[in-house]
Amino acid sequence: MDHLITHTDARGSLTIVEAQKDFPFSVDRVYWLHSVPEGAERGYHASRSCYEYLVAMSGSVEIILEDKEGRRNYLLCKKDEGLIVPPYTWIELKNFSADAVLLVLASDGYQPESYINDYEEFQRESPLQPPPKG
Repeated sequence: MDHLITHTDARGSLTIVEAQKDFPFSVDRVYWLHSVPEGAERGYHASRSCYEYLVAMSGSVEIILEDKEGRRNYLLCKKDEGLIVPPYTWIELKNFSADAVLLVLASDGYQPESYINDYEEFQRESPLQPPPKG
């Protein structure tokens, strides 16, 4: 996770994120997840081409990423932390707090054909997966 530059004084806090500086891509799409019902989970996909940068603007959300390094869990809960999700990274979003707002900065516009929505297909197709053990 990245810690973003934040300036704080008596007037409040200002947090800055800059494309090509805080993450390695230009932003073509911005969206946010909010009002996620209790117990609902999202994600369960990987993109073949799109980079994403995630920031919890409010509340908290558990992020699970899987790539060649294995599975890692993150808790996004601070407005000054961001998480990069490269292409061919499986993502699962869980345990949204009632007030969660997850901001996503994406390198590509929405292209449904670029998503892998089946975990077994992800494992077969991902060029970043380690070779099978044994």
